[in-house]
Amino acid sequence: MFWPCPATGAGEDPHPGTPRLFADRFATPDGRARFLVQEHVGPAEPPDAAYPLHLTTGRVLAQYQSGAQTRRIRSLPDDGPFVELHPMLADRIGAHDGDPVVVRTRRGELKAPARVVPTIRPDTVFVPFHWVGANRLTNDALDPSSRMPEFKVCAAEVGV
Repeated sequence: MFWPCPATGAGEDPHPGTPRLFADRFATPDGRARFLVQEHVGPAEPPDAAYPLHLTTGRVLAQYQSGAQTRRIRSLPDDGPFVELHPMLADRIGAHDGDPVVVRTRRGELKAPARVVPTIRPDTVFVPFHWVGANRLTNDALDPSSRMPEFKVCAAEVGV
């Protein structure tokens, strides 16, 4: 059943739900969508000399949110937290795949094994947020429009 599902009267067939939201009209007085122009604004905390890298956080396929439930399922892979970094960055700091590395931001640090992969930018490190620690590093600056915290990017540095 898809939301929204308008109520039906007694004796009527139940409404099947609305699989495509706003298929006929938008929830505006004239039914038309509203588009707002937003000028791009970079991160609240760009990299600098002390913290020269971008830290970004995100998901891994087998885990959901904090992983509190999915990590209990034995058939799902759970290699634990890691720090993904580009081979050029790994060479620069002397790290190898599987070595412990420390990611530092202005709010704290996290130590986890390195995953050296060519699929990330050399100026960026990635840490999944399913294990304790990743969100302690991120910046809680608020987006001026949505008021959502800027958990996805902040300045960082990494070392062995």
